[in-house]
Formats: sequence, C-alpha cells, structure tokens
Amino acid sequence: MKKYPYILLFSFFCLLFSFSCYAQQGQNKERMNYELAKQYMDEEKYSQAIPLLEDIVDRNLREEYYRLLNDAYTRTGDTKKQEKLIKKAVKQNKDNRKYAIDLGTFYINNYNKIKGEKEYNNVLKNLTANNSEIIQTANYFSAQRLYEWAAKVYMQGRKTFNDETKYTYELTYFYQLLGMNDKIADEYLLLLDNNPNMLSQIEVNINNLFNRDKDDKLFEIFAERVLEQVKKHPQKKEINLLYYWLMMKENDYESALIQAKAIDKRFNKSDGSQVYDFALTAMNNTQYKYALQGFDYLIKQDNDTMYRHQILQNRLTCLYRQFTEKLHHTEKETNNLLKEYEQVFSKTGYTPQSAVVMQQYANLLAYHLQRPQQAVDVLDSIINMRQVSGLVKAECKLTRADIYLINGDIWQASLTYSQVDKDFKNEVIGSEAKFRNARLSYFNGDFEWAESQADALRSSTTKLIANDAMELSLLIKENIDQDSSYKGLSWFSKADFLLYQNKTEEAVLYLDSIENWFVSHPLFDEVLYKKAQIAIKENNYHKADSLLREIILKYPYDLTADDALMLLAQINEEQFGNPAKAKEYYEKIIIDYPSSLYISQARKKYKDL
Repeated sequence: MKKYPYILLFSFFCLLFSFSCYAQQGQNKERMNYELAKQYMDEEKYSQAIPLLEDIVDRNLREEYYRLLNDAYTRTGDTKKQEKLIKKAVKQNKDNRKYAIDLGTFYINNYNKIKGEKEYNNVLKNLTANNSEIIQTANYFSAQRLYEWAAKVYMQGRKTFNDETKYTYELTYFYQLLGMNDKIADEYLLLLDNNPNMLSQIEVNINNLFNRDKDDKLFEIFAERVLEQVKKHPQKKEINLLYYWLMMKENDYESALIQAKAIDKRFNKSDGSQVYDFALTAMNNTQYKYALQGFDYLIKQDNDTMYRHQILQNRLTCLYRQFTEKLHHTEKETNNLLKEYEQVFSKTGYTPQSAVVMQQYANLLAYHLQRPQQAVDVLDSIINMRQVSGLVKAECKLTRADIYLINGDIWQASLTYSQVDKDFKNEVIGSEAKFRNARLSYFNGDFEWAESQADALRSSTTKLIANDAMELSLLIKENIDQDSSYKGLSWFSKADFLLYQNKTEEAVLYLDSIENWFVSHPLFDEVLYKKAQIAIKENNYHKADSLLREIILKYPYDLTADDALMLLAQINEEQFGNPAKAKEYYEKIIIDYPSSLYISQARKKYKDL
C-alpha cells in the first residue's frame, strides 16, 4: 500500500513528459512547415505556401508568420483573406500599433484612402505617454516611407507629454525628407526660445541639416526667419548670436562684423569680445580684410580691455600673413609693415608675450629687408627670455640657422639644425630641423646623404614635412645624369642655394648652363620653374606666365606641374586681374592633380572665385 503514492507520482511525471514531448514535436513541425512555406514563397509557389501558413497562423499568430502570410495574400491579390488576417492581428494585439497601421495601409493600397487614413488617425488617438511606444510607431510609419504620418506621431507625442519642444530633432529630420524647410526653422526657433542655453547644440544640429540639404534652400529660409526674429526681439541675445553664426557659416563676413558689433553693444557692455572672436576667426580663414576691420574697430574703441595687447599683436599677425601670401612686395609695403611692428613694440615692449610677433619681425628683417644681424639679435633676445617655451625657442633657433645659411655659414647652420633635431627628437619641430639639415646637404652637393635623410622623413607625422621630404628625395632620385653622375643636379642645387641667398644673377648662370650643356635632361622642367620664380621676383609676370605655361605643355606629369599651375592661378588672380583664368587653373589642380599639396588651397580659392 505504501508504494502506491510513488507509483502515482511516477505516472504523473511520465504523463507530463509525454505532453512536453508532444508540444515539442508540435513546435518542431510548426517551424518545419514555416521554413517550407518560406521556400515556396522564394520559388513563387504561393498556392503551396498559403495553406501551410494559414494552418500555422490559426494555431499561433506570431509576427513573423503573420508577415509572411500577409505578403502571400498581397502577391496573390486575395484581399478578403488579407483584410480578415490583419483585423485578426489587430484584435489580438491591441497594444501593438503596427497591425493597425497595416490595416490602414491595406485600405489605402486598395483605393480606400478615407478608410485607411481613419485607421492611421485611430493609431494617433490611441497613443499614450509612452516614449518607447511613440518612437516605435513613428519608426514603423517611416519604414513604409510614410514620413508625414511619422511626423504626426511625434506631434501627437508632444500633446500626450504636454511638451511643445519634445521630439524637435526627430520632427526636423522628417520635415527635411518632406521638404518642409519653413517648419524646420519654426521648430528650432521655438526650441531656442524655450531653451536659450541650448544654442550650441542647436547650431550643431542645424549644421547637420544644412550638410544634408542638396539645394541650399534650407539655409536661405532659416536665415530669413532668424533675421525676422532678430528684428522682432533685438533684446534676446541667443537669437542675435544665432544670426551671427549663420552669417559666419555663409562666409558673409561683412554682415557678420556688423552683427558682432551690435552684440557687443547690446549684451557685452561694449567689451569687444564678440568682435575680437570675429576678427580671430576671419584671420584664421584668410579673410584678412575683414579681420583687420575688426581689429581696427577694437583699437578705435580706446577702452582698456583685457584684449588690448592681444588685439595689437593679432593685428600684426594678420598683416604679416597677408604680406607673406603675396607673390611680390613693393618697398613701400615692406617699410609700412616694418613701421607697424615698431609702433606696436613701442607700446607693448619686447616681452615673452610678444615672442610670436617678434619671430615675424625677425623674418621680415632677414628675408625682406636684408638685415640679417638685426634679425639674429631679435631671435637671440627671444631665446634668452626665461618665460618663453622651449618650443618657441627652438623655432627661433631654426630661423637663426636659416639666416646663417643665407649668409653662407653652412657649418653654424648645420650645427644649429642638429641641436634642435637632438633636443626634439620625437616632435614635429625635430623633424623640421632634420629636413632643413637634409636640404642643407642638398645645397652643399652631398646628394646621397640628403636623399637618405629625406627618405627617413617621408613617414613624418606632418603632411607638410612628409611632402617636402618626398619632393627633395624625388628631385635627387629622378635627376641623375645618364652617366649616373650628378653634374646637372650639382649645378641646379647651386642655383637653388643662390636663389635662397637672393643672388639671382649668379643663379641664372647655373640654370642656363644646364640648358646649354645638355641636349635633354629630366631637370629641364625644374629649370623652367626656377626661372619663373626669378621672373616673379623681378616683377616680370608675363615672362613667368610664359615659362609656367611651357611646363604645363611640355611636362604635365613632372614634379613641378602642380606648382606651375598654382603660380599661374596666383599670377592671373593677383597680377593680371583675370579671375576666370585663375579659376581654370585652380580647377585643373583639383581635377588633374588630386594628390597635390595645393589641393585644399585650390578648392578654397576655386569656391571663392
């Protein structure tokens, strides 16, 4: 009698196990039939797939089974069964908006737009204050390219959460797809009005929208709306800042400067901080004309701001950059710049804070006024200042070494380059020092050593040094005489060095020797380019233009081709007043020489023109 309970318990587990096995077999069969139905669908055997799927769905209305059967009904055009299936899915899944959307789409696809949109509107009405539900519903509309309804979902979501700025980013994404630029502007202006502290984030998001805008219509509309708000609410700082940002983005520096002045007067107690920021940005974007207008405006304010000395020094930097970017300078231009430096130093003195502009001053003295000793004295004074960084001192040493080289003191120049290379072994300036030492060896006729040093620098961390090193290495490699000697290159390097020392007439003699001595030589394009540079120094731009065009015609695949195009573009733009021709040359660099060192500069110039 005591064994009966155990027997009953054993029988119960056996029965439970058999039910489990039966259920498992049923699931396996269901899955097998589903996979078979998928195969039939792939083979377009819909009549064989549909009975299998109907049997599965009757037992288990799983979403993947439903989707496949719904697709089968669509393909066979069985609208009655399809409608019945979707309604069944809606009834069994009231909290899943996908099926209700499917029902609306079904009606619209079957020429009943009113009924279909009624189902879509019911989806909107039934939305609750559930962020996940709202996002999933919008995404499902979006997946069917129903972007207008996806946007309506987010608008309804705002109502349910009682937050008029919720889902701004999502809405503007769909508005852009729908081409509703005016609504995008409204959304971000509303967001900024409610959340002024979000200005920076708003600018980032607007910028992303601008980048995706193919016809630039959004910017035009946005700028108009923002300007309207500036006029309506001049007392609101953030909307003024947003308009300033838009003008800078459009490269409308004239309007941006006016706006920067207005912002300083209205909101910054005329401290000049906005105009100062404008001037720095304009200078760094090579908009020197407007940068100088900004700096000059600040100087005329005559208020003792914390920017006073920085303004004076940055204005000098702006003048210096503008000066060095020109191909040629008159004696008057050079002397005027010299006076600017002397006037600033009379106010600020020679201090560690002036080290950068003192370096510029030394370069002006050495390279444009032929006052090498005075330049060395200025550089030495920077090097001896305790508070100046090691990096700035190293830059001064390199410039001082360059001056030694100009004066023919090769030993002292090499020693100084080597010191900087040793002290800054793993830094950019160390690589620069190594390159200049390699160039010195090239000037001195030690070609194999110069080539080995240049090759070592071709993997430099900076593109500029790597490119310079590559050009030097290729110049040596590709210009060996037919008898494997360096006679032609030796003459050329001497000419190069003499030009570096501003000894033009002597340099021309060596260049002429190459053309007269050799019937042909791979250096011929280099010779033409050097002669063009000499012509520019002598203000003979028509001769330079002719020589450079000869390079393009005869040697379009040689090292100097892109250099020649860049000079041609600059000559036509700056000297001949022919921007159309300059644009052609910039375009040729972009199209024919995409790996050129000048590619970024050419693109910018092409866009400006």
